[in-house]
Order: sequence, then C-alpha cells, then structure tokens
Amino acid sequence: MLYFEATNIEELEEEARKRAHEVSVSTTRSIIEALEKGADKVVVGVLKTMDLDLSVEKSGYLDSLETNLVRVEEAEEFELCKESIKWIKKLRE
Repeated sequence: MLYFEATNIEELEEEARKRAHEVSVSTTRSIIEALEKGADKVVVGVLKTMDLDLSVEKSGYLDSLETNLVRVEEAEEFELCKESIKWIKKLRE
C-alpha cells in the first residue's frame, strides 16, 4: 500500500511522477494479489491528507498491469515482471 502526502491532485500527480517506479511496483503487486484472491477491486494507495483511496477496479487490472510493466522491469523486479506477464496473458484470454 502506498501513502501519499500531497494536499491536492496536482501535488499527487507530481509525487506519483517522482515515485514512479515505487508506484508501479506496488500497484502491480497489489493487483496480482487481488487477482489471486479473486477481488473485484484493490486499493493501491491512500492520499492521507484528503482521506482518499486510490483504487483499481477489476475491469482496469489488465490495463494497469500493461501500463506498469515497463517501470517494473526498469526497477529490476524481474520475478514480478514474470508474474505480471503471466496475468496479462490470462486476462487477455
């Protein structure tokens, strides 16, 4: 779970950009865990100052895994890449 300190959406976007690899790795892990548990939605982060949850619905799992794959690879999380690719293939079926 990611925790953000931003006080508005613009700051959140900037904080997410600065923490891009961390965000991608954490988001990917959270989605894979949700898929393994059969969850319809997963909270991937919390914006503490605004009491706001950042979540991904089941319908967005595939897109999110595909979007984050490059950064997960750049972070050298190769086992996570393999798991992500496995789930991407399953979700495309």
